[in-house]
Amino acid sequence: MLLEHRTVSRKTPRDGKLEISAGAARRLAAIQGDVQVVLERRRGTGALTSMTCTCRAGGEEHVHHFLTSDLFRSLRPERRVQLDLDAEAGMVLVTETDGA
Repeated sequence: MLLEHRTVSRKTPRDGKLEISAGAARRLAAIQGDVQVVLERRRGTGALTSMTCTCRAGGEEHVHHFLTSDLFRSLRPERRVQLDLDAEAGMVLVTETDGA
């Protein structure tokens, strides 16, 4: 099932954190145990993390959600990726795409 499309941030190759939407985070939170990540035929584990911040104008507090994996350190900033979820297998397939 298509989870979402995302643009890789410039920070992702440094910290291995791919920002995801709140909806995607809710779906991933429903997975029991570790999230398995597949990227370019490489397999690894992932973790769901979040961070409260005030980066918006006016200092409004909000939450950023991330799927974190060492595999994401190989992603190129500003590229689009597609995240597909196999909830039964507890796996997220991440594929680089050219468009939305």
